[in-house]
Amino acid sequence: MPMPEKRPDSGPRSIAVFLGTSGSGQALLNILGPLLDKDTRIDLQGVFAIDDDLRHAADLPFVKELCRLTYRVREFHGAEYERSIALRTRTSRRALEQLAQRTGVAFTFHDVRGATVSLLQKTVLSADMTLFEPLRLFVTHQVSTPAAPRLRRRRFVVAIDDREIGAHALEAVTRLSNGRMQDVTVLISARTMADVDAGQAFVRSHLPADPADIIFVPQDGLYGLIDVARAKRADMLVLGASEETLKSESLRSLLERLPCPVCLVRSWLGSVSYTH
Repeated sequence: MPMPEKRPDSGPRSIAVFLGTSGSGQALLNILGPLLDKDTRIDLQGVFAIDDDLRHAADLPFVKELCRLTYRVREFHGAEYERSIALRTRTSRRALEQLAQRTGVAFTFHDVRGATVSLLQKTVLSADMTLFEPLRLFVTHQVSTPAAPRLRRRRFVVAIDDREIGAHALEAVTRLSNGRMQDVTVLISARTMADVDAGQAFVRSHLPADPADIIFVPQDGLYGLIDVARAKRADMLVLGASEETLKSESLRSLLERLPCPVCLVRSWLGSVSYTH
């Protein structure tokens, strides 16, 4: 199995963890940990998104809270929403801070308010790599569930819908998977590379070993890639942050149609070497 080696970068890389769309974000941090262990200089940015539409909904008289354990319904007001948001923000910050301290990377954290898709767009444009979880119904109380082992094997799917930014996505998935290409499936959009041989050669030239599978997706657009990623039961979808991907409708599809976390990559080449 190829093993990663640390070597200095030309400058610090920025990784944004976009929180607030789902639970505590622990699933993101578990995946991110091995990458931080292998890098020398990273700026880790925690961004907790507070959706204005949810805040406005909390003030409506007919909005109620449903307990997922007892199925009891009770009154829910704006003040309760703000208390819950404050608790979730503190919990997310503490988890991210502990990860930064363990791996020795620089760390910042802030909350932002607005429309979730717009906030995600701005976050992606401000970082080299952005990780986020799919959008879930807002929960006011965290429910404790057994955490998955931090170092368990995970299935990564990397989708190539733009040749240039796809090279960065392949580099990123190599690092997120800790160089375990047997855990990586590559999807190639037919509109990006119609020639099968050329597509396979492109993928192999940017990975340290052959991936588990290379699949050409005939259906154009992001929807086709998302459908295959769902079918593959991916633990994370890695995708280049192309102009097409950053459109509002594309980001909303990633937030709403996927059951797994997403990693959007703007720039990530040549920072870690792998040797057999």
